[in-house]
Amino acid sequence: MSDIVVCCTDGSMISRDAIAAGLSLLDRGRWSVQIVTVVSDVVLDPGMPGPMPATSFAAGVVAADPVAARRRALDAGREIAVQTAERLGLDPASAHVLLGSPGPAVVDHLAAVGASLVVAGTRGLGGAARVVLGSVSAHLLRHAPCPVLVGGEEVPVAPAGPVVVCVDGSERAVRAGATVVPLLARDLPVAVATVTAPRRIAAEGAFEEMAERRRAEEAEEILVSAATALGVPDTELLALTGDTAVDALVALARRQPVRVLVIGSRGHGGFVRAVLGSTADRVVREAPCLVCVVPSPS
Repeated sequence: MSDIVVCCTDGSMISRDAIAAGLSLLDRGRWSVQIVTVVSDVVLDPGMPGPMPATSFAAGVVAADPVAARRRALDAGREIAVQTAERLGLDPASAHVLLGSPGPAVVDHLAAVGASLVVAGTRGLGGAARVVLGSVSAHLLRHAPCPVLVGGEEVPVAPAGPVVVCVDGSERAVRAGATVVPLLARDLPVAVATVTAPRRIAAEGAFEEMAERRRAEEAEEILVSAATALGVPDTELLALTGDTAVDALVALARRQPVRVLVIGSRGHGGFVRAVLGSTADRVVREAPCLVCVVPSPS
């Protein structure tokens, strides 16, 4: 991996705020930040009505002068990227424009530069300004070769609270945390969280008390092992209860400040299963905080 963090923008406030929130987690002196936007390779003439691909900048049909139309599209994309960089206090030279289908174009760029992290909003604007958000964030979650940090409308520009690494006892979950935590500023508070199902039997008794104690012991073992592996001093241990991991994580983020939830892409249940299923998608969609999804090693 390189020292490059790629931040995706379509010019919307959501994308800009997601980038600002993501950059607030980083020690900026350690990273080279790229602001990236994408323009469609389908060349359109904005002066003529016609169908528009969802990822294009302007409505129209194939232009009479494709070279000039493509140049206008690239110029418009560069303006978006430069304006975003300037509003975030970044050097305009950090702005990059990619050509192609937004999701694959960003993934190819991440691989080409060896990016360590990609930041994107979960939703963007419709019409002409919709470039690398919405469906593209979903594409990144499934295909990016590096951790994907996403945020939506509820995410504060200056997040507070701990970085919460979600673990379920699998090596993959701990590896996800060990991948992301070193990317972040060293002074951020860190917590590890695991979820156990609520007690299903209402009756009291020695057996139920023993089962409850065993669940608590297993959760503590998972948390202590993960905290030890991360090696961050004063790591907070969070034993959560919920019908599903998603419910427990979202509830945690709604009742107290959480800077970011870190989730691995697959595991043996609980948090870290299925970027390609519903768990990570639901956490990204429902959590009022940043979410970082870490791909499994290829």
